[in-house]
Amino acid sequence: MVQRHLIIVDEQSQEDRLKRICNNLRGEGVELIYKEIDPSHCTKRQDNGDKVFDENVFIHVLKDIPFLNHVDVFATDYNLIAGQLKGIDVVSIFNRIMPFYRKRMVIYSAQIETVIGDILSGKSFEEQQAMLKLITQHEIEYLTSEGEFENKFKRLIEKEPNISLESRLAESMYAIDGEDICCAIPSFDRKSMTEIAYLLLSKDDQAIALKKEITDHIMAYITSVRTYE
Repeated sequence: MVQRHLIIVDEQSQEDRLKRICNNLRGEGVELIYKEIDPSHCTKRQDNGDKVFDENVFIHVLKDIPFLNHVDVFATDYNLIAGQLKGIDVVSIFNRIMPFYRKRMVIYSAQIETVIGDILSGKSFEEQQAMLKLITQHEIEYLTSEGEFENKFKRLIEKEPNISLESRLAESMYAIDGEDICCAIPSFDRKSMTEIAYLLLSKDDQAIALKKEITDHIMAYITSVRTYE
């Protein structure tokens, strides 16, 4: 059975929906493993006694998810904590933690048609540029949380995303990074796997050299001569 991993952020539990989606997917040979995060539980108390959203607590909850490096779909409601947190803020936080994530990302809302305008409204030109870069980088799916939501969401989960080889490599490098892991390409053996991942997705001259080296390694590994004994 194929496994899919989902993280969903919503102050309203989607447990009933997720159970139905799980049952439907199981009948099609897909096991859905998911984690719900309620951002209203990620708070700190101010001196006046009020509770406010604490980004650090939220990040800790995210990083504590065992399958974080293997997540297939990251989804969030857009309207989360009034005046404090919106779905685009959650996407931005997730992007900082998982900079090479290029799989499914979903924003849903009962008023989904207003989301793009809301993301860009009230911001400077520079802030709007940053937001546009963020939402185009991830090719976010925008779904209405009503009507056919469950069926559309289920189809997104079960379908393998078509992401580039470079993005897959960068994501895998970032996931295994550690002091004991090094690059086997001599010219780059002093760099960490995370540094290699960033370089792989950059556009400078060193990135071009790295891509050529990786291509040579891949070709040597995946090819053989039929008549050679």
